[in-house]
Amino acid sequence: MGDKTEAFCRQTLIVSGQNPQALPSSLDVNEAVADFTALDQLRPRLHRLRDLLSRGEDTDMALGSDIYNFSLDAYASLKIAGKGAALETLRQAMSVRFNRGAKPKAAT
Repeated sequence: MGDKTEAFCRQTLIVSGQNPQALPSSLDVNEAVADFTALDQLRPRLHRLRDLLSRGEDTDMALGSDIYNFSLDAYASLKIAGKGAALETLRQAMSVRFNRGAKPKAAT
């Protein structure tokens, strides 16, 4: 519900509460008041949840960045030092991330 719609609904609820005789019996003002009360209680919780989600996503990104930077540095070190058979196998397995394959040659 947008700001203008909410303002309209709140004003309508106020006027309806002041003039219940003008409403059909099928419209329950108390139920609408309860809905607005629930909405007003829900919104701060949603705000805190959005804030928590945002912080969690920021932390996820920072941790991923730290791990990736470590992995790049470690890979570069292993690539230099990994001339032995055991490290070479591991280095080749890790190099899959960077192998792009040969580019197809354009037809002349």
